[in-house]
Amino acid sequence: MKLQLMTLMLAAFFGRCHPAPAFGDAFQLGTEQSYSYWNEVRTGSTRNASSTVGYIVRATVHVATIWGNDDYKLLRFKVTNPTLSTIPGEVVRKSTLSDISSAPFFAHWHLGQIEKIYVDKDDDVTLINFKRGLASLFQYQLLDGKYVEVDPSGTCDVLYTSHDETRYQKARSNCLFSGDRSERSEYPLRSSTTYSRNTDFTVNTDGSLDRVIAEDYFKYFVNAYDNFGSFLDSVVKVYSEGSTTKVNTVQGNTVEEAVENFGLVEKSLLSEKYAPKCSGKNCDTFSKLVRTHKKSLTDDRIGKQETSSLFLQLVKLGRVTPTEPFQRLLKGDTMQEQRGQILDLLGAIQTVAAHEAAKSVLTFESDDEMVFAERYLQALAAGSQPQKTIIEDLLVLAEKKRNPQKFYDTLVQTVASLANRYAKLPGNSFDTDVVEKVKDYLLKELNWCAKDKCKLQFIRGLHNLKSPKTLNALVELALEGSAQVSVAAMKALRSFSIFLWNDEFRAMFEDILFQVSKKFDTSARALALDILLDLKPDFDELTHLAQLLKSNDKVYELKQYLLQKLRMLADRCPHFAEMLRKVIQNDPSLNNYHVIGARGLSTALMRTYSSGPSFNASLESLQEMSGGVLKRGIVDLTLEVGEEKFSMFTLGLFASGMSSFVSNNEDEILEDDSDTVAGMELTVQGSVFRPLVFFDGKTDLMRHVWSGTASEPTPAYQATTLLQDNEEWYALQNGAVFKLSTLGAISIDLNGQVTLSLWSRNAQSKVEQNTAIVVSGNVKLDTSYVSLDVSFVAGQEPQLHLTSDLDFATDPALCMQLLQPNSILSQTFERTVTVPMAKYRKIRQTKVTHKIAGQTHMLNQKNNAMCNLIAKS
Repeated sequence: MKLQLMTLMLAAFFGRCHPAPAFGDAFQLGTEQSYSYWNEVRTGSTRNASSTVGYIVRATVHVATIWGNDDYKLLRFKVTNPTLSTIPGEVVRKSTLSDISSAPFFAHWHLGQIEKIYVDKDDDVTLINFKRGLASLFQYQLLDGKYVEVDPSGTCDVLYTSHDETRYQKARSNCLFSGDRSERSEYPLRSSTTYSRNTDFTVNTDGSLDRVIAEDYFKYFVNAYDNFGSFLDSVVKVYSEGSTTKVNTVQGNTVEEAVENFGLVEKSLLSEKYAPKCSGKNCDTFSKLVRTHKKSLTDDRIGKQETSSLFLQLVKLGRVTPTEPFQRLLKGDTMQEQRGQILDLLGAIQTVAAHEAAKSVLTFESDDEMVFAERYLQALAAGSQPQKTIIEDLLVLAEKKRNPQKFYDTLVQTVASLANRYAKLPGNSFDTDVVEKVKDYLLKELNWCAKDKCKLQFIRGLHNLKSPKTLNALVELALEGSAQVSVAAMKALRSFSIFLWNDEFRAMFEDILFQVSKKFDTSARALALDILLDLKPDFDELTHLAQLLKSNDKVYELKQYLLQKLRMLADRCPHFAEMLRKVIQNDPSLNNYHVIGARGLSTALMRTYSSGPSFNASLESLQEMSGGVLKRGIVDLTLEVGEEKFSMFTLGLFASGMSSFVSNNEDEILEDDSDTVAGMELTVQGSVFRPLVFFDGKTDLMRHVWSGTASEPTPAYQATTLLQDNEEWYALQNGAVFKLSTLGAISIDLNGQVTLSLWSRNAQSKVEQNTAIVVSGNVKLDTSYVSLDVSFVAGQEPQLHLTSDLDFATDPALCMQLLQPNSILSQTFERTVTVPMAKYRKIRQTKVTHKIAGQTHMLNQKNNAMCNLIAKS
């Protein structure tokens, strides 16, 4: 009975595990088997998967074992009758694929793995890749488990699962391919790739391969646009034709001796990238494209879609262009109107060659030359691929040159921004040597500064660098510095990740907000409040913050700012709204009109700027008022993907010393006793620029008032910069290598005008932001016998108009209007299949246009009342 029971248990065990046949029975020495080979590759748009282009390869493959033993074998592969068909279906008569049948190639097989292949030294790279893909199909294991294998896709984790005695599944993942990969560190600007690599195979009872079906599926899309991208699908099928013939064998003690008489070269299974020869438009150079499209590169075309589209094409070409062509364009007499945009391009290209070209032509002999120098530096600061050489070069320049002062300020901000982006590159950190050098330089210069104006530019540098190692220095400046220094330090601190703030930092921000240790400027307090709210307070913490509303603090604009922020967050988050409701209801002294209906003109709001089918973005506007006039204002355009956010462009306005011109309230508590000054602060993709000062001092203000120099639209910022900048390479199981890439550009024309009448006691301002955003994605597979190319492009020209009307004849009344005009989103999908030798090319194109309705953003009820009041006067 025991013997029978044991026999039954063993039978059950082996029935579940499907014992595999021995490898020694597969690929018997001196035999050859024939297989039918079929490979279909398709690619298309994720939004219309039925419209595709692609190709099909068919062939007969003869696999012979000509040397070896049970563990090691030399397999000879010979491909006959290869044919190439395109999708849409058409058989191609001429292609380099025919060359694959001219001579056999060999594979070294060892216990189910292909160690290496041997090919003709004159073989084309893509044909070698094809042979790699074919040989790797004969790489398999017959025992369930996890393995690490090398195949054309890279070094992969492989999971084998058996379904019965002869059927298996092979799943590949985490394939490390040697191709280059670069991407933006900000998630909303990235592209995402999902893929699966699965193989089903069947073996005969002797362990030899009977059938293989392998599929690689890739889906690639741009994070900022829902389901906007492309896919690529490759299916390989190999079937045994059932015939086995006898073949001659070769002699040798090792596999090297066995193949030495064939005159072949050894290769691994890893695919290699292929660079096809250019043809047609693909042969355009950077210089040729610039000269062909001169009109699109003048500054009056900034903010137009044509400029952004051209910008993307030129960045691609510029990254493989040497220094001399750049220099010729910059120095050319016929290209002076294009000089500004060429410098934008050099800053986006960010190669050493582009940097050397820019340096060679920039001088400081005139104001115009300094404007161009600053423009290049600002473009460089917003770039996505900083080079260590360029950072070191600019740092040396900063250490030597301090004049002109405006240029030096911009230089400091650029070095800091580049160091921040460099620290975020793979393999780098804020401990990286060149980043440490920039940090040390900024702190050293800051310590040497005696005047606030000097300190401010290096605080902005620390703001751009965002190194956690500078937190203590910024905290000290926020607590101990003058009003201007404290506000600048708080702006810098708010730009850091909230994950850096522990209880000690939270206590410090509460100290500033509630003025526990001393009095602080209201802007510093408002920024401390912003950080505390960014930290997502719980019920007790929110209850503590709300105490400010019923305190004896006489700066009522700060209370109004807190109310506005709480309402803004409640509108965006139902959970926060419910918690805020409970906080107010639980405190009767808080839940009354005198507290909730606090006076003041400060506002805080967030509105949807854009949504599907366009990109998802929000518009945040913060206006901190003092004495009836703007003290600090921000309009921030933020790209949103899920819970991740990225600030594309921020317009900041600041003013002080203006209350005496406006306020009539004798009982008003004013802290604005500083010098009369006003200006604009721009932040482009997280990089803070030096401020643009409109006037500094009452005399300067009056000169502007009487001359009317600000009453006409004046450009404040004109430039085109990169947004998306991603590229990655993959190899299919069939050996073909393909590239996934996304480039995006934003072109911004920002202009404004201000009119002020001291006689009528009113003022009007208007800020117009004309923007063009273009995103271009691409899936490209190149071989010498066929090429596939899928491109998807989205373009839009959203605009934003911010107007304000201030009447201070009696009690100050401020009316603000935020308007988005109508715009059009265009999307183009182009799918191309090309057979170079046959001069065959098939293109499928789809264009979709969406009309995006404009809107006027409702600010708040108080603003509506003010607008009605001004309209009646």
